Parts: sequence; C-alpha cells; structure tokens
Amino acid sequence: MEGRGELASLLESARAAGARAAEVVRSEWVAGEQRGARQRLEESRGRAYRVRVYRADGATGEADASDGPTAVRTAIDRAGVAPADPHAGPVERMLARSGALGVDDRRWSGVEAEDRSELLHLAERALERTRGTLAELCYRQERRRRCWMSTRGMEAEEHATTFRLSALARLDALDVAQVLESRHFSDVASLPFGPELRRRVEALGLPGQAPTGPLPWVLEPRVFAGLVRELAACFTPASGSFVELRHGEPLAGSALHVTDDAGLYGGLRSRSFDDRGVPPIAVTLLKEGVVHGFYHSPESARRHGLRPTGHVWGEVLRPSNLVVRPGARTRNVILGELGAYLAPDRLPPLDPATGRLRGVVPVFLCDRHERRSCVRMQVDWAVDALLRAIDELAADQERNDDVDAPTAVLNAAVGEGAALA
Repeated sequence: MEGRGELASLLESARAAGARAAEVVRSEWVAGEQRGARQRLEESRGRAYRVRVYRADGATGEADASDGPTAVRTAIDRAGVAPADPHAGPVERMLARSGALGVDDRRWSGVEAEDRSELLHLAERALERTRGTLAELCYRQERRRRCWMSTRGMEAEEHATTFRLSALARLDALDVAQVLESRHFSDVASLPFGPELRRRVEALGLPGQAPTGPLPWVLEPRVFAGLVRELAACFTPASGSFVELRHGEPLAGSALHVTDDAGLYGGLRSRSFDDRGVPPIAVTLLKEGVVHGFYHSPESARRHGLRPTGHVWGEVLRPSNLVVRPGARTRNVILGELGAYLAPDRLPPLDPATGRLRGVVPVFLCDRHERRSCVRMQVDWAVDALLRAIDELAADQERNDDVDAPTAVLNAAVGEGAALA
C-alpha cells in the first residue's frame, strides 16, 4: 500500500498522545466538472483524513481534516470529553476484497473532451422543442483512492471511479431534477438521459384532467427506487426511525423483498471496505414484507452480538446497493391489462420518525402506456400502508443509480390519501 509509512506514523502519534487504539482512513481524489457542452472541464485534486481514537475506558474521538496530524489532535481532544463505551474499539481482523468489484473504470484516462461534450450536447438538445428550459447541466467525474489502517495490524486499499450527469429543467414554476450516476462512463454515455428528461418535462406540461373515480396507482422504477432508497436509510439501530421497533413485524405485503448488497459487482455504492475497515456483507432489510435486518457499526454489532455489516460512511450508517426482487410478469403485460391508472412523477420526502409521506406532487393520468394529463395532488400516506397496497411488481428491473427496482402497481385504496391540490 502506497503511503503505508505515513498512516503508521499517524497511528503511533495517536498512541503517544494517550490513545489505547486508533484507526485512520486517507482519501485522495482527482475530479473534473464541466457545466455545459461549450465549457471546459475544471479539474481539482484533494486529500482528506479521518482518524478515530479510543481511550482505555472506551471513550471515542473522531475527526476529519485535510492533514493527518490535525485530525489526530482533534480526535484526541474529543475523546477526552466523550463518555465511556464498553463496546467501542477497532474492528476485529477481517479480510477485505480488493480489485474484484468492478468499481474502477479502466476507461478513466481514455475519456476525451469530445466524449464529455457530446453527452452534454445531447442533453441540451433534448429540451430545445419543449416548453421547458434547462436551468442547470453538469457532468462530474472522480477517481478516488482510499487507504485504511488500524493499530490492530490491519490495512486495506481501494481505487474507485464515479461518473455523474445531472440536470435541472424548469417548466413554468415547476423544477424537474434528474441525475444519472455510475461507476462506468459507458453507462452514463449510453443511457437515454436527455430523452427521459424531455419525456418527463413534456408530460408535466399536459393540460390537467381530474381522475374520475378510484384508480390504481403505478410507481415507475425511478419513483419506486427513490422510495426504497429513503426507506432503507431507516434500517439503523438507535436512530429513532419508525422502523426501529418493528423488527420481525410486517411492513409491506409479501411481494416486497429488499436486500442491500455493498459487494455488488460494478454497483454505485460497492466498496471493498467501509470507513471502519469492515468488508461489507449482504443485508436482507425486508424479507417478503417483514422487517428482517438492520445495518450495524462495530459498536452496535458488539452490543447485539452480531457481525458489523460494513455500511459506515463518515460518522453514520448508510445504505449501499439496494435490490428489489422483481415479479413474474412484464411491465407491458401488466399495464396493458390495467387500463387507466395514476402515476406520480415523484413522491414527497419520507419522514423517518413518523414514516409518513406528505406533500404536493405532480401526478399523471395514464391509459395503458400513454400519459394523458398531469395534475397536482396533495398526498398524505403512511409508508407501510402504501407498501401493503402493492398488488404486483413487474418482472422488468431498472437500475436507478444505487437501486435496482421494478415497476410497482398499487391498488386504488391508496387514493384515499390523495386529493387534488
């Protein structure tokens, strides 16, 4: 591992300052950002350190800094005023995977200015003949090297790339945000980012027509993926989330089975190890609708007699790659039989404390595969009631950044929590 001596020196300085044990993560990156097809790529480089120290009584101090010695001093100071924790300490010896996750795109050095500009030009051109205007457009690329070392004699290293295309379109007073992110440039270059943004903007501009009577609701993969992403963030112990006290209880219908796999090949959130040096394991969050598993740090894992899951990013537990098990029938068959239905362009944010979705959202009135009109609706849903209303999941899965999700069909009962705004 390059720079091993520097990390070892930081650990020794932490011990010399009174720490019983310590961990250090060094991140180095080179990044580029381009706003618009005619702009130049603005490059930047950086380095950051995260140090975590443990006193003999279990008191812990953690700090981030752009240089290692500052991070050590700050962490030592914070440990001096922290409460004791009998479960605190570096992770036990575990073997991290290296170089087999498909997260470091070999094409990194071969992406040319013409390749980036073509991406941005296609996105700009997509909205030329619509009522919408492109308020923001940004391409970003990054290659990061992470090195981790512990006083328990363990170390790990990882290289990873990220490519991101984001846009903000404006239709009258309505903002339409869209993001496409992947470990591989080929994904960002080949997926129809501009056409999908144009499709959304054009549909949002359709004249409003109120639905007549109760209709089923359809969550398209992008919308369903956003809900699953927010829901997964609630599966952390001692977080105060509405999920925390529901272990072993049904949260959704039996059709919904959700797993988290931070070792997924080429996954946007795949890692060889987390910020505590833990190689991640797959976690089943919902097992056929029942709350099954939670994310665990080394401390919470010791408290519950479990293995840490490898999901510590920064100071918090976060989801990685989420996979929703698909159904048996294709989306085309399901929607062909469904007839008229309602499809929200997005959902309100999920309140992790109450488990409710409240807000005004654009909703399309659809007939089979065609969007007929768009209205604004005020929705107020308990997320467990929404999930239990799932009648069917399609067999087709789409990857939306870090979530693999199918189309979800909900019965008309969810309409009781929605009204025209």
